[in-house]
Amino acid sequence: MSESRIIQSVARALNILELFERTSMELSVTEIANQLDLSKSTAFGLINTLARKGYLEQNPRDSRYSLGLKLLRLGGAVQRHSILVNRAKPYMEKLVQEFSETVHLTVERNGMVVYIEKIEGEKAIFMQSAIGAENPMYCTAVGKCLLAFMPESKSERLLKKMEPLQRRGPNTITDIAELQKELQTIRERGISIDDEEHVPGLMCIAAPLRNHDGEVVAAISISGAKAGISSKMVGHISERITTVAQQISATM
Repeated sequence: MSESRIIQSVARALNILELFERTSMELSVTEIANQLDLSKSTAFGLINTLARKGYLEQNPRDSRYSLGLKLLRLGGAVQRHSILVNRAKPYMEKLVQEFSETVHLTVERNGMVVYIEKIEGEKAIFMQSAIGAENPMYCTAVGKCLLAFMPESKSERLLKKMEPLQRRGPNTITDIAELQKELQTIRERGISIDDEEHVPGLMCIAAPLRNHDGEVVAAISISGAKAGISSKMVGHISERITTVAQQISATM
């Protein structure tokens, strides 16, 4: 990446966090400023912001700083996603071999679908689903699946943030009441289908993954060109994605 594209304040804040990796457990404002060649006022502003956001913690006894619990939570999220991918990937590869279509593994983050693994099949078509990419929940099979099986209070809160629902494909559901009926149907049948709701010509079928407490933590899907997926094939894919989702859930 070009140096001109780097935001200096962000880079300096990250440098402060990385400083704790190779130095003492606790550092003062002066020590941080000296080690990073910053003015004390600049260092204090950055440190204060990081502390307010939970990335640094101040010891009330001596006013020195250490890494905050927010980083531990983020690290835990990375670890959980890594474990999930490792457990799911062999099953995803089998689905790709069986159907030659693209298989996704997704989670919800800040009201969006985030793709944490993707394996393309021979029939793969272009989709905006690179690993780490985000897509709306209300018009994707994986997103509707996650919405349907999360706690009702959370889904209602996210749905309010999504209004108004923008049309993305020819069959996008743009009415909240209609979408809520769709979510109830998904809960009853155990799978979610995106029939050209997100991308014209694309069909996607998704099923939920559960942890050891039975909570839905992710969704797995098979996506392909609608023209190549017959109604009979939809039924077959639905059965297989449900079985595989149960198998992956059992490993967790």
